[in-house]
Parts: sequence; structure tokens; C-alpha cells
Amino acid sequence: MALQTFSESHHSPVAAVDAGGPLAGKTLGHRSLDAEGLRELDAAAWDALATNALVENPFYARQYVLAGLATIDRDAGLRALAISDAAGTLLGLFPFRNRGMVPSPLPTAFGAANKYQFCGTPLVHKDHAEAVVGAWLDLLAQGQPRGLWALPDLDMNTPLAELILDGVLARQMPAQQANAYRRAFLTRLPGGFEAHLETVLSKNRLKDVRRTMRRLQEAGTIALEHVSGPSSLRARLEDFLALEHAGWKGENGTSFLSSATDADFARQAYVVPFAAIDSLLLDGRPIAMKLSIHTGDTAFTPKIAYDETHKKLGPGMALEYLLIEEFYRSGQPGAVDAAATAEGHSALNFFNGEKSMATLIVGRSGWQVRLLAWLYESRESVKRRVKALLKIG
Repeated sequence: MALQTFSESHHSPVAAVDAGGPLAGKTLGHRSLDAEGLRELDAAAWDALATNALVENPFYARQYVLAGLATIDRDAGLRALAISDAAGTLLGLFPFRNRGMVPSPLPTAFGAANKYQFCGTPLVHKDHAEAVVGAWLDLLAQGQPRGLWALPDLDMNTPLAELILDGVLARQMPAQQANAYRRAFLTRLPGGFEAHLETVLSKNRLKDVRRTMRRLQEAGTIALEHVSGPSSLRARLEDFLALEHAGWKGENGTSFLSSATDADFARQAYVVPFAAIDSLLLDGRPIAMKLSIHTGDTAFTPKIAYDETHKKLGPGMALEYLLIEEFYRSGQPGAVDAAATAEGHSALNFFNGEKSMATLIVGRSGWQVRLLAWLYESRESVKRRVKALLKIG
């Protein structure tokens, strides 16, 4: 059963391969999309795939990717491998770049990742995942569009990662993980909110949190606000940008407003119905704010900011506390992904779970896979040494 190639004038066609699994007897197609091809990809089809992905990844959702293409990724050479059935239904999307975070001397497809993307999980339809992953691996084995792939920030304990590793093993292809780290993850524990606090937080930490909440209540009227409507979200996003820029990120030049291009990205990426903002209000004014994005039942929270003039009141800690309380009360969302390393995130002390993250490298040649993994690990080692030296200095 052949995997048919559907090509368009601005797309690079790739060779046909076989696919099986639940799509046996049906024809799959694949296209290599350039940036223009991504812009022209059917919006409804892309949205449907993001919603029905085996493993949710809002960082590859249409709004987020197109916001990047219009701003910070305009010259990044972003591409994607798209897999669909004979009817044109989009079943898989693997965004990538020819240049990645490490300087590779080998032709490599680097899973798309900019400084605001914290997950490189391809979008693979949950009902056809085995066939789509198999088709992707068969193309990779042929060197189409590249014979070496790096998937960054991949949760290695997901069904998709398991399918990839099983497919690699069945095809006797080399694969290796690099830059493993932990990511904070929130789920509901039996017993409710109080049981969560007593289970996850130490006694001293819990005392600190409750002391913080009392101090805030003494300072004024506090409230938790959630906005997701068009006009309210736009207004609160501007508040978030200003709050972030007024703090240490603004001083270091890493806030959104430090760059007009980055600010444009934020305004295009964090839109309804894809994004929301939660705020801790003190007398009606936000003193801590958290951005979230989702395409399914999990909220990903890539950005948080707080008013540093109220630092002694612990607004960031208070916001985490109130959000988890609301998480248990409302039953929404199903889970929360901190979208950052557990070691360096404020959620570490509040979230009850962790994800095992890594960059997964798959290729046709063992030495190429090992070399790329070494390059990733070496870059990370240099970053750690530089940070250590800066702290000493």
C-alpha cells in the first residue's frame, strides 16, 4: 500500500513510502511545506489536527506558528512535513528548520523551536498515530526531507514517544536522547485542595504560603481573575506586557516589550480561543499575571510576571496558590503543564508531578545520531559552566 505524494508548486515533493496500521488499504500523502505553504495550509484542517492530536502541543497550533512566521520566525526558514489521507485530511504535521540550536555539519531537520516554543511534539492524529509515525520514519529512512531529525522538548513518557521508539526499534534505526530534564506538571490528587497542599508542600512551605495570603489580604482586597474573551484578553495582555517589562526582564532586555518584533509576536500569538490570562488583583489592579495556551484539556503556562514593587507580599506565590485552589474547585482544565524546567519554575513547589523531557534524535546513521546528541549535550554543558561563572563573578 503506497504512500502517495501530493505536491504543489511551492512544495517540495518527497518519495513515496509504505504505511500500514489502521489506515491499511488507504492512501496517505505527504508534502514538504515551506513557509508559504504553512501560511496557506487549510486553517480548519490544521485546527482540527491540533484538537485531535494524540499528544497536545499548542506551540505547534496554527495561531502560534503563524504568529512566529509573521514576526520572530520571519527569516528562520521554517518548514514542515505534512501527512494526509487521499481525501486531503491532515493527519500529521512535523514542523522543522534546517538550522537549529546547535551548529550541525550534517543535513538535519530540527524540530521547530523559537524562544517562546517549549514543546517540539509533532501533531499526530490520535486515530491514525501508528500509521502517521510509521510513514514519517519511513520517509526519514529514505532521507526525505532529511535523514536526521531532532525533536526538542519531547515528553518521553507519552504514547507518541512510545510509538516513535517502537517504530525505530522495528526498523533497526538509531535513536538517542539528549538534554534530559524535568518539567513541572499539575494533576488532581484524591482528597481535594487541602490534601494537595498537605501532600505536595512541606509544613514550613505551607506556613509561608498561608502567611503570604494573610499579608496580601491585609494589604487590600485580593481577587483571582480569569479572562479569555477577545476584548478583555487584549486589554489584559497589554497589562501583562507592561508588568513584565517593568521588572527584571525589562532591565535585562528579555521582556516582550524589549523588542518590537517580540511584542508583535505576543499580540498575534496570545489570542482567543487559544489563550487566556489569569491575574491576581489587589484592589482591582493586577500584581501577578500568568499566560496560558491550550488546544485540548491541558493548559500550558509559558509566561508569568509579577509586580516587583510588591515583591515582599509574594504575589507570584499567591497567584500559584489561588490558581491551584481554582483548579480543584472548577475541575478545569484537566491538567497544567508549566512549560519550563521544574528546577527553575515557581510551580515546582506547588505542582505534584513531573514530565521526563528530552531532545529525541533519530536518524539513518548511528554515528550521525551520536554526533548530534554530543553537540546538544556539549552546548548545554557550556551554558551551565557560563552560568556558574557568572554567579561566581
